[in-house]
Amino acid sequence: MNKPIIILLLILFISSCTDIKQSEKKITEIETLRAENDSLKKIVAEINNKYVFDSIFIKTINSPNNTLKTDSDYEMQIMVVGYNPTKSYFVKFDSIANGKKVNPDTLNQRNGIFLYKTKLVDELTRVSVDVKIENKFGQNSYGTLSDLIKIKN
Repeated sequence: MNKPIIILLLILFISSCTDIKQSEKKITEIETLRAENDSLKKIVAEINNKYVFDSIFIKTINSPNNTLKTDSDYEMQIMVVGYNPTKSYFVKFDSIANGKKVNPDTLNQRNGIFLYKTKLVDELTRVSVDVKIENKFGQNSYGTLSDLIKIKN
């Protein structure tokens, strides 16, 4: 009678050992899932602190001080809706010769507004601005703004 009891106890002991190993695996899996969850929470928190836009548009505003006379200064503000201050830039240039921009100059920005300044010396002055807008969580936009300014006599 002692042999069946010993065999039964051995079976119970062996099965409890496999339960312990399975429990350890489950604990490890839970810890891994918690770490993944924490990293996902950080990403969601970062996205929630940013504006995510479905579209980007650009608006230009000519300065009311522009006289459009020969040798006068011309100013224009370029605003971007859906703006990301760390990666967006505008580069003005006079023209393109042999595939290269002539007199490229990065425009300064303040609060998402880029200020364009040039001197009106010809009867027709071309305004050209390269646009590059990159947004980690939204839309990217690339292109060139171009316009002609005619001097008034």
